[in-house]
Amino acid sequence: MRDELLQKVEVLSREIRHYPTPIARCDEQLAALIDERSRLLDLLHEERKPARGCTPDAVWTNDGGLNAA
Repeated sequence: MRDELLQKVEVLSREIRHYPTPIARCDEQLAALIDERSRLLDLLHEERKPARGCTPDAVWTNDGGLNAA
């Protein structure tokens, strides 16, 4: 999924870089491209954050691991 998101961000970035000028302030298409790229970058950053709560290994260790009753 990460590679797919990175590829989509690259495509959007390329499209934004090559967007025809001059750009009107009310250009909705450019704003939509920038918003979509921002959304995808947010997803990538969320993916990097450590998971909240215990990981399966931590639960296993806390439950006694190999020494569980």
